[in-house]
Amino acid sequence: MTIRIRKKGRGGAQQMYTIGIVGPSLSIDRTLHALSDLELELRFETFPYEHARETADIIRRSRDNVHGWVFTGPIPYLSAQAVLLEHEHATYCPPTGGSLYKAILQAVYTLGRPVERLSIDMPDNDSWGMRDSLRELAFSEDQVHKYLFSVDYSVEDMVEHHARLWQEGTTEAAFTCLYAVYEGLVKLKVPVFKIDATKIDSMQAVRMLVERIRSSAFKDSQLGVLMLEMDRLHEEVQKTTERYRLQHLELKIKSLLLEHCDRIDGSLHQDGTGRYLMFGSRGQMQRSVEELNATITQLELDTGLKALAGIGFGETALVAENNARKAILYAKESKSGGVVLFEADGTIIEASAEQEPLAYHYLSHDTKLLKKLNRAGVSIRTYQKIKAYMRRIGREEVTAAELASGLSMTTRHVQRILGSLTECGAAEITGSELHSRRGRPSNRYRLL
Repeated sequence: MTIRIRKKGRGGAQQMYTIGIVGPSLSIDRTLHALSDLELELRFETFPYEHARETADIIRRSRDNVHGWVFTGPIPYLSAQAVLLEHEHATYCPPTGGSLYKAILQAVYTLGRPVERLSIDMPDNDSWGMRDSLRELAFSEDQVHKYLFSVDYSVEDMVEHHARLWQEGTTEAAFTCLYAVYEGLVKLKVPVFKIDATKIDSMQAVRMLVERIRSSAFKDSQLGVLMLEMDRLHEEVQKTTERYRLQHLELKIKSLLLEHCDRIDGSLHQDGTGRYLMFGSRGQMQRSVEELNATITQLELDTGLKALAGIGFGETALVAENNARKAILYAKESKSGGVVLFEADGTIIEASAEQEPLAYHYLSHDTKLLKKLNRAGVSIRTYQKIKAYMRRIGREEVTAAELASGLSMTTRHVQRILGSLTECGAAEITGSELHSRRGRPSNRYRLL
């Protein structure tokens, strides 16, 4: 369903953006009502679901049709993190302390008395600060029965938890963040009250999203420089006795690169034997990374040589080219293949054809961490890359074998890194697991 909010603000005509709203149907309706007074040129596409696990498929199917995403709560927002791309803009409408106070006031008004014993569900990461709000209301631990849930929540378990406490007389009312739980408790005639984001919070979240989209549009106007190297081209030519071998190879390479250059509306230049530079806009280069990976694969098939690609961004051609040179150096060090992108702020993005992009920063201002890593002999880049990978897969603990597979390293090399991080206090062993009757158990590690 498409809903258009078209109002002229003080600044005159504005660009029309399409925003996708993801969540349960009732939650989407409430969000749309809250956003009806926005003084922005917006078109809303609604994507209702039955369960948050559908979020990833919704994004994959519709990402090309929207400028940004609004999730009606933290659960669909967290579910989306695994598939959202680096350049995609997303936010959610978070209930705050004010949302909880409003729900409690509704309970007092409906029940006709203060609520002294209650059950409440909330995200396990407490991203809304709900526990602080409960403490401010001076509720003791005996008065409040919490149910902490994550992305893989069970509506049935949550409904059963609230209903059982009320039927036993332990609580007087239930407070929930999820519409499915609310509807389940209403059917059981349990006094239940929904904790919703306020209208102001929803409007503010969307305003900030639109500002990020506008900022990104400005960022798209930055320059991008693609640097591509054919590894060991000279050595390959020297091995053969064929005349014009180098020229034939370079013609094949240039033919494929010109096709890619046409796709991004860029310009191609040769920078010595086997090295090529492509200049274009940041936006076009970012959107064509997948096609670039396909071009690299074809180059390697046609030439029998390894192709390395790095992209740098910057306000000027000089800055972008310098960043492209840094990117190509990281591409040479990386074993995972694919394209390496180097942002102006020092963020490195590894975009291979087989996996979701991995973004991490090669700098840190944490002096304590840097001292530990120095003692361990582990670079900040390696540490940040491990941290980014664990964040991408949504895990706090991992084995050396799992990490080696995800980062295209040898298990022995990763074991040495994790062992050194553990010795210096930057990581810890949280347990071990045995995958078969034979062999040694695998330690599980967590970064500190």
